[in-house]
Amino acid sequence: MNKVKLLIVDDNPVIRQGLRSLLEAEEGFVVSSEASTGAEAIQWMRKNTADVILMDIRMPIIDGIDATTQILRSHPQAKILILTVTEDAKTLARTLHAGAKGYLVYSRFEPDELLKAIHTVASGEEIPPSPAVAMALGELPGGEPGIKPLPDLMPAEPLTERETQILDLIADGRSNAEIAQALILEEKTVKNHITRLYSKLGITSRYDAIRLRLAHLR
Repeated sequence: MNKVKLLIVDDNPVIRQGLRSLLEAEEGFVVSSEASTGAEAIQWMRKNTADVILMDIRMPIIDGIDATTQILRSHPQAKILILTVTEDAKTLARTLHAGAKGYLVYSRFEPDELLKAIHTVASGEEIPPSPAVAMALGELPGGEPGIKPLPDLMPAEPLTERETQILDLIADGRSNAEIAQALILEEKTVKNHITRLYSKLGITSRYDAIRLRLAHLR
């Protein structure tokens, strides 16, 4: 089995060492490098690759939100998981809108949850946000810098009844597995529906879908 290659980005050396020790004790992971600022992460990614980037938010020089934006601009396939102490819903919503695949808040997760989250992100899936962060996503105005305007919820090609159901469940913070269980579908079928749904709406992520749906419910 191929190991998941990781880049740890955090300005706290104690946290970096703790994460490295935890992850390198697991057979399925290898820590390729560490960075103490977003700027260092951007520089490292210019010459290297990682399967998953574990990114802090509050760092000097370039913070985790700007680093996420810049890395994904040059490496669209990069997968970023936010690990942070902040629980501010709007801040977390902005990291997701920047393109992160999800977030975990320190003191709110166990080691096994971190490992599961890394595997989820490495597979290309997104981690559903908490209800508060989902609501904050829906409240992000399109006129703010870095926040693209919302598309129309009534696309040229109408959503099917199933696609509308799935959009509602995404906005409710359900994972693909939970959506599959709720609708009695195979998870692969749910993924196919979501792909078509995104194409019709002109969006690229679960977080765009949440923001779009909640904005139109207000």
